[in-house]
This record gives sequence, structure tokens and C-alpha cells, in this order.
Amino acid sequence: MSNTIRLRAFAKVNLSLNITGRDEVRGMHTLDSVMMSVDAFDTVTVTPREDSDIRVKFIGADSVPAENNTAHKAAKAVQDIIGGNGFDITVEKGIPIGAGLGGSSADGAAVLRALDVLYRLPERGVDMRSVALSVGSDVPFMLTGGLARVTGFGEQLFFIENKLKLFIVGLMGGSVSTAAAYKKFDELYTGFSHCPTDNEKLCDLLLDGDPKAIEHMGNALYEPAACLSPEIKSNAELLASYGGAVCLTGSGGMTLGYFTDMQKFYDCYVALKTRGCRVFAPVRTGVLHERV
Repeated sequence: MSNTIRLRAFAKVNLSLNITGRDEVRGMHTLDSVMMSVDAFDTVTVTPREDSDIRVKFIGADSVPAENNTAHKAAKAVQDIIGGNGFDITVEKGIPIGAGLGGSSADGAAVLRALDVLYRLPERGVDMRSVALSVGSDVPFMLTGGLARVTGFGEQLFFIENKLKLFIVGLMGGSVSTAAAYKKFDELYTGFSHCPTDNEKLCDLLLDGDPKAIEHMGNALYEPAACLSPEIKSNAELLASYGGAVCLTGSGGMTLGYFTDMQKFYDCYVALKTRGCRVFAPVRTGVLHERV
């Protein structure tokens, strides 16, 4: 039996992103976000080595450094706890880079899941959620995926079932770094807090399969990102003109139009496909194990 583990690491979208404050000790913002997995994915392959080296190779992302990435960070975090051999890791990028779809977090989660399959990490003293959080704030959600309300620094998760059919069109453009978006946010909002959505209501509507859910989506980083990149604002206005609800994911630069009406979704896609739009659908998992 092969020791190679191959997984699909799915992207995420932020249906909402409220910023509830900033912890001055950590220098980090606290969040209240509703996250959902979607069907764009990276393919991550992990194979144990005979030595202790950790080697990461990216396909379709030449600009990603070999060590300063979440896949390497996840493998090193596990190795520091359980010791033993190193790993060869290959990441075939399918999630658009710089879109706010959590591609790097997905890769870290996939590596953790692969190593769990190989070594049964909890039995060896590894707290999966704690290690995931040390790799990145979105990684604990990505380990499980689906739909969840995520609060704090990413460590508090409440998973729910999504019963609403959603059709999603994404337009890439105007990429803004996360650091720059948060810096601009702090300039725009006193108290380091802005909560444009009622996440309790949003979760209830998604659980009920109520189309009104899309009226309760929003992102506290939209205005900061739009200030830094006018293209984000123009993409949002264009998507909205086709009757969808518009929400930036992460700090950009992909702006998403959400539809519950199939015809409106199709009309939007046909009109924007020459602009390189992407389409997405919800999935129920963050990581999927493939047979090698």
C-alpha cells in the first residue's frame, strides 16, 4: 500500500465578514464571519521521506517560496511534535492566487489532514485544531469545511448545514494585500470595529434555505479594499447590475455575485465570461481524500 496521500483542498468564501475589534496584545483583529467551502480546489500530495527534510513544490504558482508557505508550516508544526521523517509535498494550484479564497490556508489544512491519515495525529498528542490555528486563522475551518460561523481569531467554530442553493460568479481584479486592507480599515473605522451583517440572521436563513439569505451578506473590508482599488468597486457594481447580491471575499481581489435564481446567474455568466469570470458552487467539505 502506498504511503502517498493525495487530497483536494477546497477554497472558501466569506459570506460575511464582521470585524469586532482588535486585540492590542496580539496586534490582531477579532472577527465574526460566516464561511462556506466552494468547489475550486488545489490538489495536495504528501509522501514521507527517509530523511528529515520538508520539501514543497508548487505547480502553477512559481512565485510561492519553497519554505515560507502554509504547507511547509503545517508539516513543520507536526514534525516538531511527533518527530520522525520529513515529507515531499506537491501543491497543484487550482484556487486563484490573491483572490481571497483561502488557497494557502486550504493547502495547510490538506497537509494536516494527510499527516493525520498517515500518523493518526491525535493519538500521538497532536491537538489538530490548535496546530491548525498556529498555521493560519482560516485553517481550522478548512480542516472540516462546509458552512460555519467563525469568531474570535478563527478558533471558535459553529458548523451548520446550508440548505440554500447558491450560484456564484466571481470577478478577479484589484488585488489588495490583507495587511493593506486592515491598515485602511483602521483608518476608516474608529474603535477598530465594523459589523455590516447580522450573522445570527444570516445563519438562520441559510439553515432554512431561505433566498433572503443573500440580502444579509457583507464584508467589513469592502470599503477599505475599494478605496485602495477602484477596480473592486467597479466589479461589484457590474455584478450587482445582473441582480445578484455582491460580497467581497477576504480582503479581495475577487468580488463575488451570489444568485438564487438560475436564469439570472446564467445571464451574468454569459455576459461576463469574456472578462474571465469564474463560477463556483458550495461543497460540504474542506478536504477530500483521493485514492492514489
